Amino acid sequence: MTQKNNPHRNGFLYGVLGFPLALLGIPLYLYLPNYYHQNLELSLTLIGSALLAARLVDVITDPVIGWYSDVFKTDSNGRIKRQWQISIGAVLLLLGSFQLFFPAVDTGWSYLFIWSFITYLGWTLVQVPHQAMNAEISVKRTDKTQFAIYREAFAIFGVIGILTLPAAFNLEQNSSAFYQLTFGLLAIMTAIGVVSLFFIKQDQQTQQFAQDAYRMKKSLLDTLALLWRHNRSVFAIMPSYLINNLANAIPATLFMIFVSDYLQLQEYTALFLLTYFAAGILALPIWFELSKHFAKKTVWQASMLLAGFSFAGVFTLQAGDVFGFLLICILTGVSLGVDIAMPSSIQADLTQSASENHVHSAGLLFGIWSMLTKLSLALAIGISFPLLDWAQSNDAFPQLFLVLMYAAVPIVLKIFAWWLLIRFDSHYNDETTRDGENHA
Repeated sequence: MTQKNNPHRNGFLYGVLGFPLALLGIPLYLYLPNYYHQNLELSLTLIGSALLAARLVDVITDPVIGWYSDVFKTDSNGRIKRQWQISIGAVLLLLGSFQLFFPAVDTGWSYLFIWSFITYLGWTLVQVPHQAMNAEISVKRTDKTQFAIYREAFAIFGVIGILTLPAAFNLEQNSSAFYQLTFGLLAIMTAIGVVSLFFIKQDQQTQQFAQDAYRMKKSLLDTLALLWRHNRSVFAIMPSYLINNLANAIPATLFMIFVSDYLQLQEYTALFLLTYFAAGILALPIWFELSKHFAKKTVWQASMLLAGFSFAGVFTLQAGDVFGFLLICILTGVSLGVDIAMPSSIQADLTQSASENHVHSAGLLFGIWSMLTKLSLALAIGISFPLLDWAQSNDAFPQLFLVLMYAAVPIVLKIFAWWLLIRFDSHYNDETTRDGENHA
């Protein structure tokens, strides 16, 4: 028998940490480079190379941190220690963010690289164990979906919060006052999010898995080999996840350029973003209800198709078409949260199945998961910017090329990711049954 816990209570406590992580994302990745360029007069080449070097190192650390998270997550009594790992990561994350937000006067390449790496490292130490916890709180598949949706809902609220913060307090995004307010909110919400994790009530059956894990610690390579031999299904959705993430990352990378250069609607940027994220929040309960009646894989595929067909509307847009692009933001925003929550929930199911077969590797698997997420973002920048630069420098219809990169390429990638899920259908069997059919 499993211990009866309130999934909404656990989901809320688990999800809160999504808010500060999302809150930090936009200042760290979008605003900070321009802040350093304008306020500290650092060259874009110096800033870009330092951040790229830090992110490349960050990508390769994820599986290693995930494996260490598994090795050190339990003691002989089976007590979960991922909360303490997250606490350590949160300290590093806040320390690195503070140094980046309030840089020294003589800031140079090494300063930016070191503190960016420490911030990214802290982020990984928080995010990977946090995602792995979703596979270990409850054995019920419906709970895993619910926890992932709570996490993504809080993440969307975090993005909306940071987008509205400058307007709410009449602050410039490149001002020190903005970063002071942002860091204060980040520190408070991170502390609340971390403390909340200690109040989650774990199922007794997952506690037994933790005790088994303590007795079966293996090296990283041995664990990967064991998974490949006995639980190959845990890797089954990773190709689809990578391709689908790339399909999401390319238009996200080109969003500012598309709105300002093609639509010539730069003054509406905040409205478009808020509409997009608000649609994602409002749609999450609907997707969760659908997951009770259809396989998680089917729900995820439906969101891919919706986003893909919605992006086709981009080809009908002309400069100044506010309402047309708002409609596209709404339709694509509907798929936003579920596009992250549903595959994460499926991966948590597959990870639990591996634990039931005595291969305990939640941290490692979600370390690989995190690595794929970061790889897709890096590929989006590495592919889209050089191609756009080539089109502009060669006068090769740059506006048409921008539309193709912003919409056509993601549509093709979405269809490919959707097809991969069909192609690997044999891996899924009972792991992606309807959420209404709870596994206990």
